[in-house]
Amino acid sequence: MVTEQPFIICHNLVKIFKVRETETLALQGLDLSIKRGELIAIVGASGSGKSTLMNVLGGLVRPSVGQIVVDGKNLLKMSSTELDQYRQADVGFVWQQGSRNLLPYLSALENVRLPMTLAGRVGREATERAKILLDLVGLQERYHNKP
Repeated sequence: MVTEQPFIICHNLVKIFKVRETETLALQGLDLSIKRGELIAIVGASGSGKSTLMNVLGGLVRPSVGQIVVDGKNLLKMSSTELDQYRQADVGFVWQQGSRNLLPYLSALENVRLPMTLAGRVGREATERAKILLDLVGLQERYHNKP
């Protein structure tokens, strides 16, 4: 029997942030395995490393130690250019601060379509994909609403 590889594999992730002479341990030996299509929640107290983990998974921050593979891509072996391409094509972020997420003068549909446009996907294909994504999160009635 062939078993499917996990979509996300984190092994012994450690992230230490250093500011001047102060070191902060944000992740300490984290092991995580997530199957394709699996839905999980990451919960914990403030300062427990949730945002750091998300930034590592998104290719924004490299861990100090450990292994991270997303969809067969070893993020630690990627060059800066490859990480840029990974972030552009494979990763999406919705920040906690609303002002960082959406352009206030664009509709929901236009805001979702914007990254596709920047990546060179335009026209009907981009609009239909944006509608599918909005539908998935229950916003089909809000295509033309502004934030």
